Amino acid sequence: MLFDLNEILVEGGKDKKIEGIIPFDFVDLGYTRYEFKKDNSNRFSITFENKGNKKVSVTYKIDAVLMIPCDRCLELVEVPISASDSKDLDLKKNSDEEEFEFIEGFNFNLDVFLSNEILIDLPMKTLCSEDCKGICKKCGMNRNKGSCDCDTTELDPRMSKILDVFNQFKEV
Repeated sequence: MLFDLNEILVEGGKDKKIEGIIPFDFVDLGYTRYEFKKDNSNRFSITFENKGNKKVSVTYKIDAVLMIPCDRCLELVEVPISASDSKDLDLKKNSDEEEFEFIEGFNFNLDVFLSNEILIDLPMKTLCSEDCKGICKKCGMNRNKGSCDCDTTELDPRMSKILDVFNQFKEV
């Protein structure tokens, strides 16, 4: 969704506030995507303020809930995202700079801006609980829901030569 900044730039001291529900269903990371929780809890508020001389201050608040798989057991976890900040945009400068990828001429791309700010606030690691047991490496069973009969004994690969020696002298 594009917002025309000319509305604000024409009249000095004029502010414009946009509020609503986040206008897309998921955040795309390129290799995966995280969907928003299906309710009205995914909201944003953005205020544009004309600072004069083609400078605009953007103040925003984002509250959303993403459904992200647990890093250990892959069960979906509701992860709240809350972001708020303020940015000063100088529209006289070249808008090709990386930080202004949401500016196209005098149009403000709301979808790109919201997506970028949500990506910045994503957690590095998502766990369903601190004591999550993960999944079995052999059969893939979620170990939080029960145990499997897989042999989970792993031998240290550095000891393989000693194991070969023992296997040579093992009785047949």
